[in-house]
Amino acid sequence: MQAEIPVILVSHGPFAQGALTCAEMLIGKQDNVAVVSIQEDTNISDARVTLFDTYKSINQGNGVVILVDMMGGSPCNLSCELLLTHDDVLLFCGFNIPTLLEVFSNRELSLNEIGTVIEEVFPNSCFNVGKILQAEREQSTEL
Repeated sequence: MQAEIPVILVSHGPFAQGALTCAEMLIGKQDNVAVVSIQEDTNISDARVTLFDTYKSINQGNGVVILVDMMGGSPCNLSCELLLTHDDVLLFCGFNIPTLLEVFSNRELSLNEIGTVIEEVFPNSCFNVGKILQAEREQSTEL
């Protein structure tokens, strides 16, 4: 049996920690979950190191799901650096409590299968950043 896929929640302010607390109240304590919060006074270089260190420490060799609050913000941009430099990262933006519950309920699946579940259940609210970047890359090479 495959180990549960680790999850990193990254957000502006306390949103990620609050979402985790809420989800755990509903479905119980979750293992192999980390939170990285970008505060107003956070040094971006320090946040980058924290996120990379968190990824290295939580990854068990079967990939990591990273959920960020919104596209284009510092949490997403920093997470994109991991996505672009590691092929075992699944990055979605726009997460909320239902998304988080769905991910937690499907952590025994592979990284790709979790991605498919999120895309099927939340097609209009949670977006696969890797697919967005790939589409942008393909479009820019067509010009």
